[in-house]
Formats: sequence, structure tokens, C-alpha cells
Amino acid sequence: MDDTGLRRGSTITVWQDTQGALTPEPAGPAEAAAEAVFFGVAATLALSGLALGAGALARWRLDQRRLDQWSREWELIGPQWSQKTG
Repeated sequence: MDDTGLRRGSTITVWQDTQGALTPEPAGPAEAAAEAVFFGVAATLALSGLALGAGALARWRLDQRRLDQWSREWELIGPQWSQKTG
């Protein structure tokens, strides 16, 4: 036995990447499924947040436009209300 606790000539499993470098063991089915669920939920939340943010920005811009229109109309109509009759 050597310092690794294996006998000489023992068979071991070694994992390599495409360049031939040693890598950790790939994820098992349960871990891969959990990662898939996690990243799927994260992507869904990110896209939902982006859509909600874009909607909020569009709504804010439309509100600003409507307020500007009301302001212009008030500048035209408001002075007529201050006139006294009689």
C-alpha cells in the first residue's frame, strides 16, 4: 500500500475534461435535476422581472405624457375659469 490507501495495480476512475485535465466527478441524476430546476426558476424570475420592469417603465412614460397633455389643456382652459361674470 502507498500513502493513498490503494494497493499497487488497483483500478481507479479518473475524470477528464476535453483538454485532458483532471476534473471532479460529473453531477449525478438527482444533482443535475436539482440544478436544472434551480436554473429554470432563476431564468423564469429574471425574465419575469425584466418584463415587469419594462411594463412599469412604459406605464410611467405614458402617465408622464398624459400629465403633460393635461397641463397644456389646463393652461388653455384655466384662465377662462378665473373670469367673473356679471
